[in-house]
Amino acid sequence: MEAGLGSLIVMILSIVLLVFSIMKLKVHPVFALIIVAVLAAFGFGFPIKDVFPTVTGGFGGTIGNIGIVIILGCSIGVILEETGGAMVLANTILKWVGRKNSKLAMALTGYLVSIPVFSDSAIVIMSPVARALSARGGIPLVALLGALNAGIMATHTMVPPTPGPIAAAGTLGADLGFMIVLGLITSAAYTFVGSAWCNSKYMLNKYPEPAVMENVDLADDSNFELSNPDGRPLPHAGMAFASILVPVLLICINSFGTLFIEAESAAKPILGFIGHPIFALFVGVVIALFMDKENISLTVWQKWLNISVEKSGFIILATGAAGAFGAVLRASGVGTYLGDLIATTALPAVFIPFLVSLLLSVANGSATVSLLTGSAIILPLMPSLGLSPVIATLAIAAGSSFFYHANASHFWVVLKSNGDLPMRQGFDVVSIPTALGSLAAMAVVFVMSFFF
Repeated sequence: MEAGLGSLIVMILSIVLLVFSIMKLKVHPVFALIIVAVLAAFGFGFPIKDVFPTVTGGFGGTIGNIGIVIILGCSIGVILEETGGAMVLANTILKWVGRKNSKLAMALTGYLVSIPVFSDSAIVIMSPVARALSARGGIPLVALLGALNAGIMATHTMVPPTPGPIAAAGTLGADLGFMIVLGLITSAAYTFVGSAWCNSKYMLNKYPEPAVMENVDLADDSNFELSNPDGRPLPHAGMAFASILVPVLLICINSFGTLFIEAESAAKPILGFIGHPIFALFVGVVIALFMDKENISLTVWQKWLNISVEKSGFIILATGAAGAFGAVLRASGVGTYLGDLIATTALPAVFIPFLVSLLLSVANGSATVSLLTGSAIILPLMPSLGLSPVIATLAIAAGSSFFYHANASHFWVVLKSNGDLPMRQGFDVVSIPTALGSLAAMAVVFVMSFFF
């Protein structure tokens, strides 16, 4: 279709209506995205016979590309949560870095755990760990909690197979192997800056109190480990790490291996199979199922997988709905028109997806929704922006958790999971670090845009 100023106005009004519906009217994001997609199609002047085929085509095509991957990624996270595997990761990292570096241990734990585990769940799982380390070490809780949250939010928004970034990567056609490697770098910058704020003299002087927990005393140097509250033995550390690292390794081997293999080589299809996200994550799920030797049974496995399907349902449907909205925008031709306008400005192209995602994040309070919606909005602009899909996805990811505040469920999960902290402290521990981390990650993405 031929787009013009009217099409741009329709797109802007569609986005405003989408944000208003989700934030103010509390319409479920799936319904909001589909309704706005249909209304936008009429606003763009689609022939009536093309409205629903465009919407359903975008919905089905997106789910077809990414749905199974999201289910498998959620499954690994659920099993880590149910078995105590996340606790094992914290204990192991604590051993590596030492008791004196417990803040670094929390940052690294959050950074690793949130790759497969959804951010709200990761906070719920790991907050008792942060509080226990604070109580046992006499360390201000704000330092450990802030470092933990910075690590969680960083990889939650930037590193597949977390559902949000993997869905955005699928929408824009970004290579997952490169997305993982570059996402780990940008999320490291996010984690470092967010943690540094929470460990600054200002924050430690403002909130010097360690956590107080029943049955947790100051630890001696010989015993600083944490255990399951219900007394169950923790799973083997090697299995916990393998459930995350093996899928990542397989995906990366495929992405980087194909650079050195001839297109006609018989090894290329084999490499493509074992490094396909579906196969790689399936291997991760199988490893995770055997993580807890005390609970190897069909009944327990069925329970874990049922929970996984339930938790992944929203992500899959929201991804499909965002794909429907994106298909309407793409078919409207507004992306080409807007791209031509952007080309006349001095703003570097890489900042366009970042700013779109940033505004969505501040407005709706969900990194996942910002990733899904942001990628749908940016997809039609890709030819005009001239960015690689990986850089565009990372720019969206960098803006997707900017200044998490009172409209974000994660904001309240952090406060309620840690002794009902006051809202003002939430702004210091969650909102400001996510804003600083987001800007730090975007600075790294901007530098990367010159090379990729």
